[in-house]
Amino acid sequence: MTRPEPPTQTVTTTELPNRPSTASALAAPAPPPTPSPPAPGPAADTSDASGWLWWLLAALIVALAVAAPLLLRARRRRAWQADLEAAEGEIAWFARVLVPELRLAESLDQAAGGWAVGSSQVSAIEDRLTALEATAPDDTGRTRARTLRDAVRAARNRLQILLTAGQVDTFQRDLDAVAAELERTLEVPQPAW
Repeated sequence: MTRPEPPTQTVTTTELPNRPSTASALAAPAPPPTPSPPAPGPAADTSDASGWLWWLLAALIVALAVAAPLLLRARRRRAWQADLEAAEGEIAWFARVLVPELRLAESLDQAAGGWAVGSSQVSAIEDRLTALEATAPDDTGRTRARTLRDAVRAARNRLQILLTAGQVDTFQRDLDAVAAELERTLEVPQPAW
């Protein structure tokens, strides 16, 4: 009986196609790696977008730097104009309410008492117009405030003279003249700001 022979083992070696052998790898230097072109993608877009973002931010800062003083100036001008209009309203009160009340007084003493009460408010109007003249945004506003202040000052001085002079026969006519002068000053057309 014959015994079957044991199978023989064969070793097969396979070479890798792109792998140089050790001997050839030592002999030839490896070629330098070639740089690959940058891959298009979010990194390229980000640098462009951030560049535009910085320009946009710089433009916004410049716009704010220009606009802020203009807005503040316009706001101050509107506030000044509102104060002037309020002062004109007080002058109208002086001409249309206080002077006619003084005219209705039965005696110079009653008129003097009414003036003693109202004169402090008239002085306050004069002071307010002086402050408005000093803070006017332009020459036109300064002139308007000065004109109104001078009219109030003249009316106040004239009333004090009338009350101290004690001329009863012309008192009412003189009060009418004071009120008419204040009204003429108020009627002067205001320039558009």
